[in-house]
Amino acid sequence: MLNGAINHYNGALTTTYNRIATLEAEVTRLQGELTRLPGGNTTSKAKVPEPPTFAGSENKMHLHDWLSQIALYCSASGIIADDQKIVCALTRLCAPASTYMKSYYDKVQAGQGVGFWATLPRNLKIFTDKEMTRREQRRN
Repeated sequence: MLNGAINHYNGALTTTYNRIATLEAEVTRLQGELTRLPGGNTTSKAKVPEPPTFAGSENKMHLHDWLSQIALYCSASGIIADDQKIVCALTRLCAPASTYMKSYYDKVQAGQGVGFWATLPRNLKIFTDKEMTRREQRRN
C-alpha cells in the first residue's frame, strides 16, 4: 500500500514537473511575440518627440494632424489601451480645448473609465466645430 502511494505521488510529481516545463516554454514564446509588437521591444524603441499641444480650432495644427501625432506617439511608446491613449491625449490639451473636455479629466481623477479612443476625436471635432461657428458669428 505504501509503495502504491509513493508511485502515485511520484507520477503526480513527474506530471507537475512536465507541466511546469511546458508553461515555461509557453511564457518564453509569448515574451518573444511581445517583443515583435509595436512598442513591445523595450530595448530599441524609436525616439519619438512628445506630440504638440492642442488648444482648439485656432491652433496652428489641425485636429486631424494633431490626432495623428498622438496616435504615432502612443504607438511608438507602447501605449495601446484606449484609456491610456486618451490620458496621453489629455496631457497635450490646452485651454479652451481642455476646458471643453473637463468631463474626461474628472473621470480620470475619480479613477473611472474614460471610454473608447474613437469617442475622443468625435468629441474634439464637436468642440472645434462649435468654436469655428462662434468665431464666424463674431465676425458677422
